[in-house]
Amino acid sequence: MKVSVIIPNFNHAPYLRERIDSVLSQTLTDLEVFLLDDCSTDDSRAVMEEYRHDPRVRQIIFNEHNSGNTFLQWQRGFALAQGEYLWVAESDDAAEPNFLETLVGELDRNPQAVLAYSHSRMVGSQGEPLDFTWHPKGSSGKILTYDGPWFNRHRMIVQNNVYNASMVVFRKSSLAAIPADYQQYRYCGDWLFWVGVCEQGQVIEVCRVLNRYRQHPQKVTANSQLDGRKWRDIGGILRHFITLFHLTPLQQRCLRGRWTKRFNKESRGILATSPALLDIRSTFPDLYAGTSLDIFLYEFCKPFGFLKQ
Repeated sequence: MKVSVIIPNFNHAPYLRERIDSVLSQTLTDLEVFLLDDCSTDDSRAVMEEYRHDPRVRQIIFNEHNSGNTFLQWQRGFALAQGEYLWVAESDDAAEPNFLETLVGELDRNPQAVLAYSHSRMVGSQGEPLDFTWHPKGSSGKILTYDGPWFNRHRMIVQNNVYNASMVVFRKSSLAAIPADYQQYRYCGDWLFWVGVCEQGQVIEVCRVLNRYRQHPQKVTANSQLDGRKWRDIGGILRHFITLFHLTPLQQRCLRGRWTKRFNKESRGILATSPALLDIRSTFPDLYAGTSLDIFLYEFCKPFGFLKQ
C-alpha cells in the first residue's frame, strides 16, 4: 500500500463530501482511506455511510464519546494505517486531483526526505477564494529541498510554516521517533508534530497550489482565542522549542518580543475584559509579558535571523 489517508471529522458535514470525493478522485490510486468521526452532532455520520461500500474506504469509525482533540484521532488513524506514506486530510479541506501523485512522486525520488508539502489556496465556507495567502513569495512551481533540522530552526521556531495538515504527505516510518507530547495540545499540536518529523530527514516544498484550506467560523482555531486555549498551547510548544533548540538568552528575549507583540495585537480590545487572557499572560511571562525592549530586540535582530543556529 502506497498511501494511507486519515480523515478525522467533527461536525463538518457541509464540507465532508467534497473532502472525501477529492481524496477518492486522486490520480494516484494506490491508497486506503480511514474515516474517523469524533461523535459529531450534525449529519456527518450519514455522509460517511454513503462511502462504506467503496473498497478503498477500509474503515469508518464513530466514537461513542467526543475525544475533544483531533490529534487523538490522528493517533488512532496512524495505528490502522498500512501505507508507506500518510496523509491527514482534514475533513473541511479539499485537494487538487494530482496532490498525492505530485508529493508522493517527490518523496519517492528522494529517500532522504521524510515530509513533502504543497502550497495552499485559502477558501471560505462556500469554497470562494479568499484574498490572502501564506506564501508571500508566490507559488513558482519550483521544488525546494531543505535539511530538516535547518528547516525547523529557520522556518518553524517563530511560527508553524507547515500550517495545515491537509497540505502534507509524510513517511509512516517517521512516527516511531515522535513523542506523544503533541497530543496534549488541542489548538496547535501539529506544530510540535511536524517539528518532530522534520528533525529526521529532508523536507520538500512543492511551490504549487494543490491544497484548498478552508476558513470558516466552526474551526477549532477560530474558537480558541477568548478562552485562552490558543495562547496556552502556543506557550507550551514554544517552551518545548526553547529546550529542544537550546536557545540562548538573547534568542529567548527575541522570541518573547515576537510573541508579546503578537499577543498584544491579537488581544487588543479583549484583554482588559478577559480573565482567561490575563491568566495566560501571568502563566507565560517569559513569552507574552515582554517589555518594549524585548519587542525592539526582536525587530532589530529579525533581519539577521535571530534564531538561526
